[in-house]
Amino acid sequence: MSDALLQFLSIPVFLVALWRVLDAPFTRERRLALAFCATILVIPLIQLLPMPPLIWTHLPGRELVVQTFSLLGHPAAWAPISVAPEATWLAFLSLLPPLAIFLAVLTLDWRERRLMSFALIAFGVVSVFLGLLQLAQGPTSPLRFFEFTNQTDPVGFFANRNHFAALLYCSILLCGAMLAPQFAGLLSGRKKGRLSGDGSYPLAAIAVGVALVVLIAGEVVSRSRAGVILMVVALVAGFVLYGDNRRAVENVTFPRLLGAIVALAIVLLGQAALSRLLDRFDVDPLADARFVFARSTIAAAKSVMPIGAGVGSFPSIYPTFEKSGDLLPGIYANHAHNDFLEAWLETGLIGPILFVIFLIWLARKAIAAWASSNPDLLPVDRALIRASILIILLLLGHSFVDYPLRTGAMMAVFALACGLLIDPPIASAPAAPLSNRNRQKLRRRTMAPSKLSQ
Repeated sequence: MSDALLQFLSIPVFLVALWRVLDAPFTRERRLALAFCATILVIPLIQLLPMPPLIWTHLPGRELVVQTFSLLGHPAAWAPISVAPEATWLAFLSLLPPLAIFLAVLTLDWRERRLMSFALIAFGVVSVFLGLLQLAQGPTSPLRFFEFTNQTDPVGFFANRNHFAALLYCSILLCGAMLAPQFAGLLSGRKKGRLSGDGSYPLAAIAVGVALVVLIAGEVVSRSRAGVILMVVALVAGFVLYGDNRRAVENVTFPRLLGAIVALAIVLLGQAALSRLLDRFDVDPLADARFVFARSTIAAAKSVMPIGAGVGSFPSIYPTFEKSGDLLPGIYANHAHNDFLEAWLETGLIGPILFVIFLIWLARKAIAAWASSNPDLLPVDRALIRASILIILLLLGHSFVDYPLRTGAMMAVFALACGLLIDPPIASAPAAPLSNRNRQKLRRRTMAPSKLSQ
């Protein structure tokens, strides 16, 4: 029901954002981005098209379905490419919220994008306090919103501690993008804040610093191994978010500040929380299961190449390739715990092709973000672009051992980061030069005295 509500609320956002995007000036990058999104949406729709038995019965991997019809004595009816049409339809609907977020970000200017980033940081902080309440109230806490969840760990608004941790390390990177320019402003002695246009550097720096302490503490308390490791990567990457300002990076005070924030978070956590985290690194009940999942998923993906089994069909097709010797007590494979293998199984050849195209685009954006500096961008906006690239990379890295991008919230965060890499319409579409006639009209209009002065 929560997914259905989120998808329903995303429809008006999607329609308004699409109207504004189509109404804005188009650039080559925007056209390619919209074409890429349209391709992603078309894949499950094509997999849902009904096909005659003469076609779908000869598709790879459908032998078991054909045998089932034969054993039941029923003639094969029209059927789609997907072996789980209902799951594919639900997967298509799950794409609406992240697509709405992506299109909405394309319509925002730089100031509005900073506010969106602050909103995500604030959501991360609220999630931490919710997780602490869940931990304090125990496994029976009424604040745990899902029946199947990690009963002994904080999960915030999620059902899984790993996805909760993914939100936190993404928020930590955004904090780094906001904190470095603020600290640089303090060093340069500027009095007027440029982060939001009307704030002061000390106030913004303190607010972001406090949020960073809370997020680090929440990450450790979550006891997610992947989350803690990627949090460390995010903290180290914070030093390269503002590489253009030598004073902010080379000054020894900035590393000390970041180190003090981490130390303060550890002190607030206490020995008990750190011991709980270290216990999680001792035994991994899914260590062997992930290899089993990967091996069976690869076998299933090969059997349905090159068309795939259908988006969202993993729970339906995976058990048919699961060997009895690979069954583990108490472990149910709802996902492959490797999003790339699962996407390969569900989409066939088109999934890896789209992923390679996305990586090429991301590499070009990363080179442009670090190799050259746009003088028209504020330092915070440049740092925000670099943080978005790192967020995408961390989520992709996390997807090798888990499935954070199978949740609506983290898909939205991923879409937000992708949208931040595309320039706003005003910046990407410079105004056309004025004609001589229009230039003369503008000159007469500006030289004429206003009614107020008269």
